[in-house]
Amino acid sequence: MLELTQTEADIATTLPRVFQCELPLRFADMDADQHINNTEFYRYMEEARMRWVHSLGLAMTPPAPVPILAASACSFRKPLFYPGSVTVEIYLGRIGVSSVRTHYLLRSNGEISAEGYAVSVWVDPQNHKPITLPDAIRQLGKRSEEHTSELQSQSTISYAVFCLKK
Repeated sequence: MLELTQTEADIATTLPRVFQCELPLRFADMDADQHINNTEFYRYMEEARMRWVHSLGLAMTPPAPVPILAASACSFRKPLFYPGSVTVEIYLGRIGVSSVRTHYLLRSNGEISAEGYAVSVWVDPQNHKPITLPDAIRQLGKRSEEHTSELQSQSTISYAVFCLKK
């Protein structure tokens, strides 16, 4: 079973944010309970993910290699209501040879409405087989490793100072 493994606080403080966008909530997104239907949260994450890929200058349609969704999950925290907007923040998670895990925070009026993740795999559309991630994403992974290393150093220093104060 797949599940979220990081809390909102972990995501925002330990992973580098690589993209953010604001999306409008549409009247048609509501369900009979007069709030935004839960399926729309996945669409908001998808829209942000594809805007992010586009912002990196990567193709999103064949015949070029394309990202396909291999796994996703969403934990709902608070309902969203029309009219309004949602800010989707994307944080870079694990980078594999052909896949990347992205984490999402969806905020409305400054409050977390949902958190989620997705695993995207880059595929050759001709033979439908995974390929090596594009350089633009692998480079982000290198910066992510530097970011994580810096955070670990800061944590070690903070812990050492804490121990010295005891």
